[in-house]
Amino acid sequence: MTAQATKKSGQRRANRRGTSTRQHVLDVALRLLATGKPEVVSANMVVKEAAVTWGTVQYQFGDVDGLWAATLAHVLETAGPQIWARPSAGSIDERVTEVINLLWRAFDSPYNAAVSNLRATLAKDRSELQRAYPKTAYALDALDENWAQQFAEFFDGVIVDPRRARQMSALLPSALRGLYLDHAFGLRLNVDDALEGLRQAITGYMTSQAPERAHRKKYAH
Repeated sequence: MTAQATKKSGQRRANRRGTSTRQHVLDVALRLLATGKPEVVSANMVVKEAAVTWGTVQYQFGDVDGLWAATLAHVLETAGPQIWARPSAGSIDERVTEVINLLWRAFDSPYNAAVSNLRATLAKDRSELQRAYPKTAYALDALDENWAQQFAEFFDGVIVDPRRARQMSALLPSALRGLYLDHAFGLRLNVDDALEGLRQAITGYMTSQAPERAHRKKYAH
């Protein structure tokens, strides 16, 4: 083997080790964040649990902002195939039911717990978050945009007012999150009734005809 071939072989091994290390750190970060404990939103904790050095984290992610942004990108890459599915039904009513069920199950996932933990622990003020963690803020925006896109694509093939679909994609996660948290906190809540009411309300809004705006000029008598 020539010296050049030996060098290339060593580079490939180094690249594989680097990729493996990066994946390991991201898996550890996701696992820690998914516990929901605010104290684990710490790069030092990730370094300790992953058994790597801070220099390794800096090399792979740049800084703590890069680490959290990469973790969110990791969530986006891995959560989608496990949470989202193509609709199996044809009507708007049936698709609304499916998307509600998908989201409700997603709230039980470690991905949701990890993202919620980051959102709750980092700066809650938007301008402060962008100043202190610009890459993380951008990654959170990417998650939100992905949700809106997935929601819109879920209704491909059926006639839906785009404006109303966009409004529901903004409303539905917050509405479901509120119900989920009330249920988790042990409030006396009939979840099935609440979800059915939400389904009917959303279906009714998305299938009803929007009131027509008057375009003709009104003349005074």
